[in-house]
Amino acid sequence: MKTILCYGDSNTYGLKSDLLTRYAREERWTGILQKSLGEDYYVIEEGLGGRTTVWDDPIEEYKNGKKYLLPCLDSHKPIDLVIVMLGTNDLKSRFSVTPFDISVSVENIVKTLLKSDAGIDFEPPKVLLVTPVPIHSVGNRELDQMLPNMEERSEMLAEYYQNIAENYHVEYLNPGKEIEVNDTDGIHYTLKGHQQMASVMEKKIREILL
Repeated sequence: MKTILCYGDSNTYGLKSDLLTRYAREERWTGILQKSLGEDYYVIEEGLGGRTTVWDDPIEEYKNGKKYLLPCLDSHKPIDLVIVMLGTNDLKSRFSVTPFDISVSVENIVKTLLKSDAGIDFEPPKVLLVTPVPIHSVGNRELDQMLPNMEERSEMLAEYYQNIAENYHVEYLNPGKEIEVNDTDGIHYTLKGHQQMASVMEKKIREILL
């Protein structure tokens, strides 16, 4: 059985546009992925709303993705593949970081994974780095203040992430705008979006884990 760890934020968790409730397991892309891949695969869903790459959130506690990563790996090893999809929350104005800063932070995550013994036979696991789906403004004043210039800045991440994947010889996926996000906040996937993400992920995973 192949073990896949999906390490992400609220779109891995399955948060709805009301920012309160969650899609059912079978509706979330991770749950759909599990069903599609079948019993030869074990998909572990590690999504946390607000999770950053390496930043401590002064408002929301315990959101630093780097701090939880090693305990998480130890909890689930041996792991065949770790899917990392983080960076959207780093765009918040409270962190005052650029898209380049975010990419360096993601690089830190990738290096941590490649130095770990969480894979098969105490080797590093395979890594799939995923650029978060670009977000866009829906004219919500509070969201626009929290995530200034969100569309332009989120779209800038792809080039940086791809370079990281190439430099460290890990797998890379950029879903781009193929994934449908809702019109309420412009950030979180619709039901259709979760289905689309599951489909894109399944194709890539089957290429990696032959």
